[in-house]
Amino acid sequence: MQRKITLLAIDENISMFFKKECQRIFSDLFQIDYRSADIQEPLPITNTDLILYTDPTILNKLIHLIQCPAPTLMMKRTIRRESLEKIKKLPAGSIALVANINEYMANETAATIHQLGIKNIRLIPVHKDSYLPEKYDYIITPRRYIFLPDVGDRIIEIGNRVFDISMVLDILSIMQVDNNVSEEIMFNYLSKVPTIWHGIGYAWENRRVLVNRWNILINEIAAGVIVCDEKGNVELANQKAAEILSTPSDLLHKHDIDYISWKEPELGKILKLNEAKDELTTCSSGEVVVSVKSIHLGGEEYGKLIVLNQYHEMINTQQKAQKKLTSQGYVSKYSFEDLVGKSGEFEKAKNICKKVSLSDSTVLLFGESGVGKEMFAGAIHNNSGRKNKPFIAINCATLPENLLESELFGYEEGAFTGARKGGRVGLFELAHSGTIFLDEIGDLPLSLQARLLRAIEEKEIRRVGGENMVSVNVRIIAATNKNLPEMVKLGEFRNDLYYRLNVFQVSIPPLRKRKIDIPLLINHFISDRKLKISREFIDFCNNYEWPGNIRELRNVLEYAATISDGEINISSLPDYIKDSDGYCFTEDLNVYLMLKIVYDNTQQNQNTGRRTLKEEFSRKFVKISEAKVRDYIQKLKSKNLVSVNSGRKGASITEKGVSFLQTNGYI
Repeated sequence: MQRKITLLAIDENISMFFKKECQRIFSDLFQIDYRSADIQEPLPITNTDLILYTDPTILNKLIHLIQCPAPTLMMKRTIRRESLEKIKKLPAGSIALVANINEYMANETAATIHQLGIKNIRLIPVHKDSYLPEKYDYIITPRRYIFLPDVGDRIIEIGNRVFDISMVLDILSIMQVDNNVSEEIMFNYLSKVPTIWHGIGYAWENRRVLVNRWNILINEIAAGVIVCDEKGNVELANQKAAEILSTPSDLLHKHDIDYISWKEPELGKILKLNEAKDELTTCSSGEVVVSVKSIHLGGEEYGKLIVLNQYHEMINTQQKAQKKLTSQGYVSKYSFEDLVGKSGEFEKAKNICKKVSLSDSTVLLFGESGVGKEMFAGAIHNNSGRKNKPFIAINCATLPENLLESELFGYEEGAFTGARKGGRVGLFELAHSGTIFLDEIGDLPLSLQARLLRAIEEKEIRRVGGENMVSVNVRIIAATNKNLPEMVKLGEFRNDLYYRLNVFQVSIPPLRKRKIDIPLLINHFISDRKLKISREFIDFCNNYEWPGNIRELRNVLEYAATISDGEINISSLPDYIKDSDGYCFTEDLNVYLMLKIVYDNTQQNQNTGRRTLKEEFSRKFVKISEAKVRDYIQKLKSKNLVSVNSGRKGASITEKGVSFLQTNGYI
């Protein structure tokens, strides 16, 4: 029976791409199925052998569909070899934006390029919701996204990322594919992509692979690789390992693990272990991350696989990728002038924040995703006495607990295996005299909540592994979209921390509660575009619920402005909105849209009978029946906006009807 792989992705286009990618790599070896986050009511996953997902966000969105015990594996992706060659041709010292559809994928793509050896250009991850720097030389992107400026041949299109060789090997291993078949697939694929480590141990167990093929393989890998026999003698070592150990590769082949341990004592402590995963240590060339894997076959030990990565090349989290890859300063670009709106609740929140900004008190911002909490936090900082000091933002939901602790509070030398010599300064110390913005505070682990409470109350922190307290003068702004009082009741959030954060609580209203601001926001977002906006488009925006709030409105307007020819109208809306339950109109709006169709058809000498009006309305707006057409025409007739002719002549618009459309901006 053919085994089955199920893919999880953000939309159907991405799902189809990876389905074809799987079929290209594995031919008809597996049955490939998929589920997409944009599919309405997707079927549950009840029978599959392996689930592959693009990123943690997608898994969280679709995890409720998984109703079988199949293993799950996140896709590890890289860029094609020819795409890497394009990037290598960029002049040294260039500044390149690395664009993708969201923050996670932009950071991941930039980190991948960096790990593949591109270190002579500055990489800045950007996405559709981020601020584009003014100064840059090139844009590296899978394709020409609509949010990117047109810079001609300075755009380097690298295509969609494909599976890393380690991903292919992991799949072959989990799916228990025959060794001969696996070997053929692996070496066919290896010629198409640049590689970093993982999965080599699986191929090593196939003893029929010739040594010269192994030399070719490991020198294609961006990490340092050393293969030892069961006695510790070095059998294979690539050029990258030689560089990291500052030892010629031919000399490495003449020695063993004991020699490397003698030359690099700290590294040697880890190399003598049977198993190690991503251990941080030091050697003569600097900090390195080390993994050790013993190779066994049939209960017999065949040696060890050792993988070395320079620490700065192992950046795989949002905060570190942002800091290491962009070298941007800790500043906020937002002010209160950037907060557009005049509705009562919005003005109330804005005025409270203005007053609060003049104090040093802690602020807790409540609001749904997309309402602009970070903009408010940045505006508070830039209106305060700390505006010329650092503004540091960190998302508490994006980093694992141990990494979040060292990021916030720093660590001392020797705090853990491989800790940097001299230690590392944490974000609280970096934000001294300024502001730290703790986004998604509701996701802060309980174990760190006590430490945060002490930092707020005592204005001092202690580094991980340290004994001395360090004084910090930091203003804290926290934000969440969770119900913290309920989390306190459930024991998921500390009661004392909640009340310490809740000195000034500001609720930022969702867009559905500030409909009066929608025309202002529309004008703000497309003020630089010379486009007309139809009345029905504005009416729709005023009636739509906007679950993604301002972020969603901005994205919809960017999409509509890009695909429109001179005027933004209902047809300019993205398909996901047209297919959603929110794509509907009020009864009064439907009546007036029907009047507009009667006017348009009359102007073009077209039929205005019920069937024609039904078809036109259904095509332009939403599907309706002829009975509904009759109701709308009767309502228009009762207001003397149309007259109804006998026979098949249909309706005619009156002078009063024309005047109504002109007065209300429909024509």
